[in-house]
Amino acid sequence: MKKKKIIIGIDFGTTYCLVSTVINNKTVILKAFNKKKFFPTIIHFKKNHTIIGWKAQKFLHTDVENTITSIKRFIGISYSELKKKKINIPYKISCNKNNELTFHTNAGEITVSDIIQKIFTYIKNKIEKKFQTSICGVIITVPAYFNNIQKKIIRKSAKLSKIKLLRLLNEPTAAAVAYGLEKKRKGFICIYDIGGGTFDISILKISEGIFEVLSTNGDCQLGGDDFDNLLACFLYSKMKKKPFFTQKLFKTLLIIAEKIKIQLSKKSFVTMKFLNSQINCSVLEFNKLIYPYVQKTLSILKQALQDAKIKKKQVKDIILVGGSTYIPLIRKKIHDFFKKKPSQLINPIEVVACGAGLQANFLHYKRNQNIQSILLLDIIPISIGIELLGGIMEKMIVKGSKIPTEVVKIFTTFKDNQTGFCINIFQGENKYVKNCKLLKKFKIKKLPPKKAGEIKIIIIFHIDVDGLLSVIVQEKISKIKHRVKMDTVYHYKNNDKKK
Repeated sequence: MKKKKIIIGIDFGTTYCLVSTVINNKTVILKAFNKKKFFPTIIHFKKNHTIIGWKAQKFLHTDVENTITSIKRFIGISYSELKKKKINIPYKISCNKNNELTFHTNAGEITVSDIIQKIFTYIKNKIEKKFQTSICGVIITVPAYFNNIQKKIIRKSAKLSKIKLLRLLNEPTAAAVAYGLEKKRKGFICIYDIGGGTFDISILKISEGIFEVLSTNGDCQLGGDDFDNLLACFLYSKMKKKPFFTQKLFKTLLIIAEKIKIQLSKKSFVTMKFLNSQINCSVLEFNKLIYPYVQKTLSILKQALQDAKIKKKQVKDIILVGGSTYIPLIRKKIHDFFKKKPSQLINPIEVVACGAGLQANFLHYKRNQNIQSILLLDIIPISIGIELLGGIMEKMIVKGSKIPTEVVKIFTTFKDNQTGFCINIFQGENKYVKNCKLLKKFKIKKLPPKKAGEIKIIIIFHIDVDGLLSVIVQEKISKIKHRVKMDTVYHYKNNDKKK
């Protein structure tokens, strides 16, 4: 198959990745990965090379430490946050001198952004080989509730893989595009997106190709992986003759747990062979395990509706996104909450990739009158602010603000002959910065020595269409103008260091 230009959308999932494009005005999920529509987000490290996708799957049983799965869940979290989770992680992990989470593998120390870059390069090479041409534009989807650091890591990884990134697109917004363009639908819709590792809720208003995000909420550490973990622990606890616990054993249990979970979507009881015994689980047992997590998603949903200032009866349609939405308990709870069935017209697995492909096609060919116009009015999901005296968080850009946006704040020196000024930027909703995510610490130096209050420091906070923050600092007397580089690493605060 040959094509002069190829523009793609990438659904970079915790468990699987999908790629779409538009051919003859129709969105197509590309079968470029072992002739399949998707590939598992798995990477195996040999000493001198890496294996990605389907071929890496077999190493889950034989070489756990060097076969990394669910890398998306490690994006933008610190070493200490990882330790606090108290979950079984079969990898050797530390943080390097730049405070980046680092995996110790056969190939040496590999950072999270390195791994994502390798996955993006794998996608790029596979697609270009299939179409015999270079990719000239890409949209990559991200969870709506990703913070600034997490989005920056995705953008950095795309740049390292030499992908021409058109923009980052929130996953629920991508799903809304795929849904809304299909039949030119109108009204309020709810996107309930729960995949392998993340959960997002977005409330949108759709009208004539305009997609306005009214609110978004979520949890970047809630998804099918958690259900697999719970089920694996439960299965181990049920064994009468428990084998010695090892990371290799638990990884095998996780694989079996995922298979049981999938079968429980259609059966009420599942039995599988494990080692020399049989393990089983009923749908009632599984529902009991995941019930608190499902209830948490409903609490997040209620908050999203409240933030959007609409009632649930005003929601015209509910779009389910992600493999975890096949779980009967989730579907039942959504039906009970809205008193209506979610839409059955959209494939929950493919919808995000389809929306990304449509938006990528539009951005590349938007001057073509035959391309249906798409206007996305997205919002910032998490407030951004600075630290005040006493550790108080003053919000500069509040959650729900339309993007792109810009806010200008003026600060003054607070003592005579002050020549420096420290500013700490945070992201979060809490009143205190200790409970928010530190994005950047920076210091303005060489201010002219003047009386307190005479020096005015202008700080410009800008959020672009990808929801990414840039900061410019100005001081007119000394003509200081400094563009603050927003990093892709976690900044330690207080005692948040590797012990």
